[in-house]
Amino acid sequence: MELNFDLLISGCNTRCRHCYVNGGPGRNMPLRDAILCIEKLDELTAALPYNASMTLDNEPMNHPQIAEIIRAASETKHIVNFHHGMTSGIALMNRKDRTEVMKAYLDCGCDEFGITLHGSAEHHDFIVRREGARSASLQAARFMRSCGARINVSLMLNRFFDEDAEEIDGILNGLQPDYIFFAIPNYTPHANMPEFESCRATMGTLLALRPRLEGWQQDTDELFERAESGTVRAVIDRLENGLKLKELFAAPQEELYLCVHQDRRLYVGNTGVETLLLGDLQSLNIAETAAFIDGLPGNRDYGAFYDIGILPDEAELIRALKRLPGDLLFSDEASVICRGLANLGAPTKILKL
Repeated sequence: MELNFDLLISGCNTRCRHCYVNGGPGRNMPLRDAILCIEKLDELTAALPYNASMTLDNEPMNHPQIAEIIRAASETKHIVNFHHGMTSGIALMNRKDRTEVMKAYLDCGCDEFGITLHGSAEHHDFIVRREGARSASLQAARFMRSCGARINVSLMLNRFFDEDAEEIDGILNGLQPDYIFFAIPNYTPHANMPEFESCRATMGTLLALRPRLEGWQQDTDELFERAESGTVRAVIDRLENGLKLKELFAAPQEELYLCVHQDRRLYVGNTGVETLLLGDLQSLNIAETAAFIDGLPGNRDYGAFYDIGILPDEAELIRALKRLPGDLLFSDEASVICRGLANLGAPTKILKL
């Protein structure tokens, strides 16, 4: 089992319509609490028989004392600081000490950063719900590159990509990113997710982009194969040909996600889809908590959060999915099924919240 602890040390500067991780403004975790949580997670990891990492989230660069936190996270003995590096760029570019902040990251081995691109400035800012957000992302990418960091770009597919493709080309040619991710937004039964649905791409969108994909560092055949399996049509076909919903959701998983909120409380579940409160890290008994975590199943697939016993039958789900366009694109099979379940009614009724 692989473990990841998501340590929320600050809020976010955007409220992306596809975000499932409680994006948006939030308070900063006090420095003393952040250091305490890092130390406690290190102790907890030492008491577990698994490899574990922690991720500083939501937007760490919002924290006025991020340099001290980064250094503390890099000095742990048992837990690895997993630096995903994704940033809106807004927090960094608003800092007068941004050069010192970047030096702290680089000194601690965190030399890879990423920005997400949603298309034109108009469409990007609409999706992230923050005026000037795309401009700040690009400024931050150029600044981080000037400090010696590697830069990645995540292309977050949406229905505007076809009309914005030429502009995306220009941005990528200007930035020359070290790596380009191509992301198809997922769907989970979360309050934010329905707001992205009007922006969701189809296979038609992807087909229109096909001539550009190689230039965007994508393996075209592999991408289309992955995308096709995430269409509503493909999942309906699988259900009609014998896919058993309860067996799919009961399948074992090899990753376990937990998160720590700004109040030091440790939860089972990824940020935004917490399923169980374990308690305040300051007062939790480390040995007892480790023993409890050791007995938990993996929960990497968001389907793991469902109460399997009250899932609908396949015929009912198929009827719900047929209310959606067949070539609508989701990240994977589980994501399509989550959208179908949402069509059946309030999805929170089947979440273990």
